[in-house]
Amino acid sequence: MFRLRRVLLSLRPPLVQRFGTNGDKTHGESLRHGMGSSLVWDNIYSSKNSKDPSHFDWFCGYKDLQRLLLPLLCEMAPTIKHTGQPLHVLDLGCGTSDVGLGLFRDSDVAVLISCIDRSKPAVLAMRERFVHQPVIPKHQGSHLEYIEADVTDLHGVRSGSISLVLDKGTCDSLLRAGTQEAQRLVQEALRVLQMGGKLVQFTDEDPDARLTFLEKAGAGPNVTFHDLSDRDGITYYAYIVTRSS
Repeated sequence: MFRLRRVLLSLRPPLVQRFGTNGDKTHGESLRHGMGSSLVWDNIYSSKNSKDPSHFDWFCGYKDLQRLLLPLLCEMAPTIKHTGQPLHVLDLGCGTSDVGLGLFRDSDVAVLISCIDRSKPAVLAMRERFVHQPVIPKHQGSHLEYIEADVTDLHGVRSGSISLVLDKGTCDSLLRAGTQEAQRLVQEALRVLQMGGKLVQFTDEDPDARLTFLEKAGAGPNVTFHDLSDRDGITYYAYIVTRSS
């Protein structure tokens, strides 16, 4: 059995802990009681429309994560220079988060950001918003797309074709209904990653629990975690899995 390499890298200043970055307390209460329910998420996303400027992130939005993700994209870019293609990023369970949009807008390297969610209202809301509020990317070779799909069954994505997979709380949500679907998410993420590609999970689950879960899901030995914040007794982490075999 693989032994996970536990490395703690501290990032400061700390993030601001919040439950829903748009400040919507109603959504927060719904999630506390039904995070594992697809209906709860659909109801939340159905309330969004193209004229609503806010994004819903139930913890950590783009501003909180850009200091980690933008340098990571630049670090990974040389590995695909010989192909001339944008670095392909999957944002699993994107909802109406601003993370994918922010990376598309600010990345110094060419990226194809594929934001995926099983919630049709979420995908439609973001597609409509992008049409009504177009964003100019920093790199002219960058692209952004929103796709309705099951993050536990990425049958439309070729194995070994993705450079970076992001999972911000999606695995946490699936774990509310048991470990099987959450493990499938990790397994599918590892399948689609190219050699040297990375899966980044953002969660408040402590290392003892999450590293054990990742090991059982087949993550292998190359796992590091970053301590992102500690506010009001809650610590958020970024777990980075590098595909090596």
